[in-house]
Amino acid sequence: MNLFFRRFLNSRNVFPYSILIILVVYLITRLQYFLYYPVLFLSSDSASYCAIAFNILNRNSLLFDIRTPGYPFLLSLVWIFSKSVYTVAIIQSLFTIITSVFFIWVINKTYKSLTLLFAICLSAYISSTYFILLEDYVLTEGIYVSMLILSSAFLILSLKKNKLYSWFLLSVSIGIIVLIRPAGLFLCSVILLILLFFLSNKYKIKYYLALVLPFISIVLILCAYNYITLNSFTISPFGGSNLMGATILFMEPSKDYPQFVNEAIVNTLDSIPRKDISYVKDSYGISKLYHTFNNDFFMQVILTENLMKQDNSLSFVKIQPFIKEISFDAIKKHPGIYAKFVVSNFIFFFANLRTDVDYYEQLKAIYTRTTIDKKYISELASGRWRQVSSGKQDNSAIISFFSDEIEKQKNLDYIKLNKDDIVELKSTVLMILYMIYAKINNIIFRNFLWLLLYFVILIFSFYICLKSRLKSVDAFIPFVFAMMFLSNAVLVSLVEVSLTRYSYTVEFVIFFSLPFLILLLKNFYKKQSI
Repeated sequence: MNLFFRRFLNSRNVFPYSILIILVVYLITRLQYFLYYPVLFLSSDSASYCAIAFNILNRNSLLFDIRTPGYPFLLSLVWIFSKSVYTVAIIQSLFTIITSVFFIWVINKTYKSLTLLFAICLSAYISSTYFILLEDYVLTEGIYVSMLILSSAFLILSLKKNKLYSWFLLSVSIGIIVLIRPAGLFLCSVILLILLFFLSNKYKIKYYLALVLPFISIVLILCAYNYITLNSFTISPFGGSNLMGATILFMEPSKDYPQFVNEAIVNTLDSIPRKDISYVKDSYGISKLYHTFNNDFFMQVILTENLMKQDNSLSFVKIQPFIKEISFDAIKKHPGIYAKFVVSNFIFFFANLRTDVDYYEQLKAIYTRTTIDKKYISELASGRWRQVSSGKQDNSAIISFFSDEIEKQKNLDYIKLNKDDIVELKSTVLMILYMIYAKINNIIFRNFLWLLLYFVILIFSFYICLKSRLKSVDAFIPFVFAMMFLSNAVLVSLVEVSLTRYSYTVEFVIFFSLPFLILLLKNFYKKQSI
C-alpha cells in the first residue's frame, strides 16, 4: 500500500488529479451563486471604486484621493463589455481558478511529490465562506487575494528555478498588488528577506535589479501622479484615515489645532459612547478591547465629515494634515492605549481562523440590505461624505448604476420574500451538496491545530535557515511564507481593526504549513541520515 502511494505521488497523474480536486471544489462552491443566487454584492466602499471606474470610462480626469487605481481599472475593463456587477463577479471568480491552477502547476514543477497535498490545502482555502463571499463583492478582495496566490507562485518559481524573468514577474506582481490595495505593502518584508538571501548567496546584481526595479517603478509612478494631481507624494492619502480610526477613542482637542478642528473632534467624541472611551483607558480585557475598538473604528468617517463641514473648500486631501496630526498626537499622549489597540488586534488576526459564517444567512442579509432596504443608495442620496471622492459629483451616476442593478434582482427565481417579507432561498441539489462540503471543510480546516502547525513551521524553518546560513532554499521558502502572514498581521494591527476580511487574505499560508512541514522533515531526516 505504501509503495502504491509513493508511485501515485510520483506518477504523471498527480497534476491532473490535483487540478481535478480544485475544479470540483470550485464548482461545488461557485455554481450555486451563478446559477441560482446571484445576489448583488455591494458595500459602503463599493461606490468609491465605481466612481473612479466611471471616470476612466468617460475619460475624465482621475484623482486617486480615496482609492488606488488597480481595482477601478479592472472594473472599467470589464464594464467596457458588460456594465454589470454580476459580470465583475464572474471575472473575479474566473481569476481565482486561473491563479489557483497556475499555483499548482508551479508546485508540480518544483515540489512534484507535494502537488496533491498543496492542491487539497489550496482548495480548502479558496472554498472558505469568507473567500467565496468576498470574491463576488465590488471590493478589492475579489482580485487582491488571487494576486497574492499568483505572486506566491512566482516566489516559489523564482527561488527554485532562479530565472531572471520569474524575479521580474514577482516584482511586477507585488507592484500590482500595492496598486490594488496599499495594504499589500506588507510584501516589502518579502522583498527585504529575499535581498538578504541574495546577499548571503552572492547573487549577481541583475537579480537585485529584477526584484526591486519593477516594484519601485510602479510605486514611484503612482506617487508621482498623486503629487501632480493631489500635491501629495503618496501611494494613497487615505492611509492616514486608517490610523485615525485606530486612535479615534483616545484623540483629544488641543490648543495647537485650529478651532474648527477642535470642534470636529468634540462633535465626533460626543457621538461615541462614553463607556467605550473609558473602557480602552482603564481596562485590559483583550477580547472586549478588540470589540470596542472594532465598534468605533469607523467613526473616522464621522470625524472626516465633521472636518469637511466646517469649510466647503476643504477637500479630503486638504484635511489629511489635520488627521495625521490628531492621530500622531493621540499616540504620543496615550502610547499605552495605542499599545492595547495593536496587541488586541494582533491576537485577533490569528484568532480569526476559527471564525466562520453561514453562507446562506449571509446571502439573505446581503440581499435584504442591498436590494430591499437599498442601504447604499440611501447613503449616497443623503449627500453625506461616504468615501466616494473628495467631491459629490459622482454620486448621481453611482446611484443610477446601483438602481439599475437592484432592478435586475427583482426577477430572481430562487430568491423570494415570504408572507412576512423575510428573504428565503429555494433549496437546490447544489445547496445540499455545498452544505455537506462546508461542514466538512470547517471541521477539518477551521481549528486551532492549523495555527499550531503554522508556528511550528515559522520556528522550524527559521532554525534551518539560521543553521544553513540561508543556503537552504527549501527552508527559506516556508520561512518567507510564514513571515508573509506575520508581517501582514503586524501591518494591519498598527493601523486597522483585524477583521476577518483582512486576515483571510493570507490564510493560505496557514494551510500550506502542512505540505511545508512534510518538506522540511523530509529534508531534515535526509541530512541526518548522511
